[in-house]
Amino acid sequence: MLSPFIKLRDDCVLCQKLMNAKNENDFLFDGGNHFLVYKSPFAQKWPGALMAVYKRHIYEHSQIRGNELLDTLQSLVCLEKAIIKVTKCKRINFVKFANVANHLHWHIIPRYYKENYLDKCSWELLDVAKEDLYKNFEPHFFQKNQNLYANLRKEYTFEIHHRDSSYFGCALFLRARDKNKRNNIWKLSLDEIIKSARENPSEWECLLMKRNYFDFAWDFIGGNSDINEFPEYTMIREVKEEVGWKILHYREICRQWKQGTIKGFVYLAIPEEKQYMDDDPPRTPCDEVQSVKYFNLCEIIKSNHFSDSVRGRIKAFIDKRSDFLSIDP
Repeated sequence: MLSPFIKLRDDCVLCQKLMNAKNENDFLFDGGNHFLVYKSPFAQKWPGALMAVYKRHIYEHSQIRGNELLDTLQSLVCLEKAIIKVTKCKRINFVKFANVANHLHWHIIPRYYKENYLDKCSWELLDVAKEDLYKNFEPHFFQKNQNLYANLRKEYTFEIHHRDSSYFGCALFLRARDKNKRNNIWKLSLDEIIKSARENPSEWECLLMKRNYFDFAWDFIGGNSDINEFPEYTMIREVKEEVGWKILHYREICRQWKQGTIKGFVYLAIPEEKQYMDDDPPRTPCDEVQSVKYFNLCEIIKSNHFSDSVRGRIKAFIDKRSDFLSIDP
């Protein structure tokens, strides 16, 4: 529910609602890291309307911490999706007032088909009688779903667990081109491997997988993070799922940006067993992976056979850049 480190105010009505949520008749469920969900006052006229109250006492969106902003927005979108699915409404009115209660909160209000005054905002219709608002509806329309709010909670939980993550994590597996040097890689520290590969990229190779879907392109082993999963753990999980390998050591080497935000993280990874550096390394079959192969670092950068993301990651690594901009669609 609420972290004991969150400071709330005694003179704020919504802070009080947060502190006493379990005793509030209109409290529905915990929305996750950033807000609690209540039945909105608008629900008297628009069944299914929800109110999300931010868990910290702030007033504006601009006061949301940068590292919380994206997750907050995604969670609110999940709330909106849940309302649309459960109520089968025509559209959503999504509003933030905070005029009476100076505490950041949102009202997510479903607007229904055949509803009168659909061209007006919900807050303009507070004085309109409910009978007038829904006079075109069949009798007992809203009694069809007696478990409305229980279903909203269930659907919100589903959306949260299945939403797309903002990040990805992928592995850069390196091996020396010379077989004798390759066998000694386990004697080197990560710093020594990085230094050698950057100084002599033509003498080093990296492992790529050929996707068995979409464009069947060569790419790093990795994938999108699950909800609340750190990208480094994503990389470890994806390597296990896609080739069946375990990681002995790893280190973040660069971050891939797109449109002003971090898209993903690239980690230098050392596999647990030497045989994974063979020309045809053993791997667990995976439907998503057609094949795996080591390629020379310099050849990757020069060849148009590889995507801008793949070449960009290698070039950023060699150029000692911790960040690079992705231009892939």
